[in-house]
Amino acid sequence: MKKTTQLHLLLAILLIVSSQTFISAQELMFEVPLQTQVQASSQIIEGQVISKTSFWDDNQQNIYTINTVEVYKVFKGQTTSTLVEIVTPGGTVGLESEVVTPSLTLNIGDTGVFMLHANNVALSQGTTSNKLMPFASSQGFYQYDLKNNIVRNPFQTQQGITTEFYSAIQSLTNNAAITEISDFDVDTVYENLSANRDSNGAVFISSFSPTTVNGGVKDLLVVDGGGFGTSGTIAFRDANFGGVDNMFNPVYYDALDSQIVSWTDSQIVVEVPSRAGTGDIRVTPDIGGEVISAQTLTVFYSQINPSSGTVDFPSQHFDTNGNGGYTWQMNTEFNGNAAANASFLRAFDTWVCTTGINWEIGSVTPIDVIAADGVNIIRFDNGTELPQGVLGRCTSRFGSCASGSPGGIDVVVTELDIVFNDVFTGDFAVLSWEFGPDTATGFEVDFESVAVHELGHGHQLAHIINVGEVMHYSIANSQNSRDLGASDIAGGTDVMNRNVANQVCAQDLMTYSACSGLTLSLDEATIETHISIYPNPTKGTLHISNATNMIIDNVSIYDMRGRLVLSNKPSSNSLNSLDVSQLNAGMYFIEFQMENIAISKKFIKE
Repeated sequence: MKKTTQLHLLLAILLIVSSQTFISAQELMFEVPLQTQVQASSQIIEGQVISKTSFWDDNQQNIYTINTVEVYKVFKGQTTSTLVEIVTPGGTVGLESEVVTPSLTLNIGDTGVFMLHANNVALSQGTTSNKLMPFASSQGFYQYDLKNNIVRNPFQTQQGITTEFYSAIQSLTNNAAITEISDFDVDTVYENLSANRDSNGAVFISSFSPTTVNGGVKDLLVVDGGGFGTSGTIAFRDANFGGVDNMFNPVYYDALDSQIVSWTDSQIVVEVPSRAGTGDIRVTPDIGGEVISAQTLTVFYSQINPSSGTVDFPSQHFDTNGNGGYTWQMNTEFNGNAAANASFLRAFDTWVCTTGINWEIGSVTPIDVIAADGVNIIRFDNGTELPQGVLGRCTSRFGSCASGSPGGIDVVVTELDIVFNDVFTGDFAVLSWEFGPDTATGFEVDFESVAVHELGHGHQLAHIINVGEVMHYSIANSQNSRDLGASDIAGGTDVMNRNVANQVCAQDLMTYSACSGLTLSLDEATIETHISIYPNPTKGTLHISNATNMIIDNVSIYDMRGRLVLSNKPSSNSLNSLDVSQLNAGMYFIEFQMENIAISKKFIKE
């Protein structure tokens, strides 16, 4: 995603903070101004996604999704058709999937304004000849929040869809007339939705548990309350947006219907989606009304889930090269850039030597495309290959097989590709790469930080909302985020636990990398970095992430006076949580005894 993976970095808003200028990069994309989008788009339409189907391109290189959009209005262009087909990267065809990060992912029912330009993909599938692509990737879709009369993309928010946003587009197109294609009136829909709001507390959330979860790993959240009816939607703060837009309005992501395990009038049980971020949750019953929780849900880490459109699936790596993992290859041009090469290798080793993901760098290759060709490529883009505003992108490819697991299939990562923007032009000419080893300052974008983030997507980690962690959804120029945090390590460790233990689809298991030390003896300092506890502070349950191959012999908890208050001797190396709800509020030390080493960490019980 350009620090968004499958890695995107997109250019953003200028903020003056302590006399220093920052350009925010959301999903690691930098903001493309509305004026640029309007000028560059050949068609601008308002509409709603009514269906979506994925296909291989004509060259069988990549999977794309054709999103059929019912057209309501035309702001620019000559279209009189009631339907257009919008092509976005990624999707699922049969047993194969492709996830491209960052990129625009549309869902059926999404409504808003689309900034479009000519489709440049050889794609003869579909039902119409009117195929277009979003300009500037996910920035080219301005989604409507019809309940609140708000329109937004990853960087821009406008209150007043018809009064402010319509006018802004018309002023930039110099066109006073809007062509009406279908009978759809934003103001009427807004008024009807406003009238249906729950104003008397008929819907309420009394509590939910647990208060700390992980996304995309089928963790269950139990929500208690009343007035839920028998069905509806439950939404989490959208990690790809950081949970809020640039005007600090909350941004939510709905769980899939298949992720709702049960729904009664007083209780909802739901799987936490991959895209869920830290924040409150929202319940919207089909019978009407809406409620926002008073509690905050902490999403510690999250993992990417390829999706069939109705069901999301966890995945894992396997042995693709006969050496226990994956071999990446640098394209000739990328390899020839010594500074970029060295920066990428530092980011590469950060993951390989910490979580034990078994990746290695192979021979240089002249291959210069992103395609399903069995080559895990590292390269710069050519010309305007990457969408406007995107600095980097990671593509994960998946295969699957029938199984007895939930959902009926197991999913494996078959190939990984990363492409970086080679130069900053146009709206981004003020920026430049800092390849290191010096840190980025001023208008420099830290290449190593972007690379370690995109490789995190290759590790199958999704975005979180936690400033300072590598997988945090955004970065800015002069910001350096090269070191893995507790949630990065815990999420990567969880993936590796599957990689080395669960044989699926008749594939050989991945093994730990030799560099990681996870198959070698570890010193005390290294072990300490591989054991993390969360949340901290905690109210009841303390989760433990152990990224070593060493067995925890005993866990002891001491108060500030050194008195032993709790002791636990695990029956196996699978200890992953402790109930500390019986402890009084205060600060404690937790000690892990492993062979001849004792590791101690502080935590706070609220």
